[in-house]
Amino acid sequence: MIAAPRPPSQATIDEYTAKGWWTDRTFFEVIERHAREHPQREAIVDGRRRITYSQLWAEVKRFAEFLRRQGVKRGDVVTLQLPNRIEFPVVFFSLELIGAVANKISADFRSTEVEYILKFSNSRVYVCASQFKGFDYLAMIRELRPRLPELSMVVCVDDVDATDVRSFARVVNETPEIADADRVRMDPFEIMRMCFTSGTTGNPKGVLHCTNTTLCTSKLINSELKVTERDVLLDYLPVGLNWGYITLVQSVMAGAKVVLMERFSAEGALELIEQEKVSYIPTAPASIVAMLNSPDLKKRDLSSLRVVITGGASAAVETIKAFQAAL
Repeated sequence: MIAAPRPPSQATIDEYTAKGWWTDRTFFEVIERHAREHPQREAIVDGRRRITYSQLWAEVKRFAEFLRRQGVKRGDVVTLQLPNRIEFPVVFFSLELIGAVANKISADFRSTEVEYILKFSNSRVYVCASQFKGFDYLAMIRELRPRLPELSMVVCVDDVDATDVRSFARVVNETPEIADADRVRMDPFEIMRMCFTSGTTGNPKGVLHCTNTTLCTSKLINSELKVTERDVLLDYLPVGLNWGYITLVQSVMAGAKVVLMERFSAEGALELIEQEKVSYIPTAPASIVAMLNSPDLKKRDLSSLRVVITGGASAAVETIKAFQAAL
């Protein structure tokens, strides 16, 4: 369980509220509004399926009810180690409804980092894929579990038939939506997520965020880059890391569509830009270079692309100019 830190001063709250950065709104209210106003609008697409805002809303409420029935309560930590799949936002967004804390970690972490993080965060639940990039997450967590007394449940987003693992698809299909009376109303200053640093020079460090620190970031980016419900965002940055996650939140806040890509390839990204009419991409410079060097670049209709925002490393001016010219 994560204890709430000391809240900010009233002066800070007043200042940030007056500037419109902080509000009383929580994230599920955003999803709920889009589901009611635009139920058939596509919300999220991945390599396996597509869901509308009404379907997202329903799955979030069902998974929240499943966790509630399993005894997961306010302040408990649920760790997600997932590739870019629809199940990530469903699980993540469901936790607000029971007051639990989402702890997203890199899909590239292995036994040493995962054991440290699960112990440090006192995680009650671990959510994973069965395999990704040839790595077996279930084998890893089974080896670690005897050393993790706080961990009470493992959920796999792939279909599995095992007594020690719950199947995401099965529990979502079999569980009703959480009743309004059972929902937790989280305070916008209450801790709702943890994000661990890469641990380059030591153990990963856990950074705590509340709804206000998360939503104001996404709102600011959307405002500056004019992201609206008409946009389609391509997210191949890992959702287990902050930028990939924030892009996902940006899209839902705007009522837009986000296309999740599990593993980047230049050809795959260019195909999705054309196929899904992508208008917005956050990316590292290396991916821009890869797309520039792809023989598919001139074969694809990329006219929908409006914004490419780059970071994580310095992008050469020549690379940016070449990409602008190519598009």
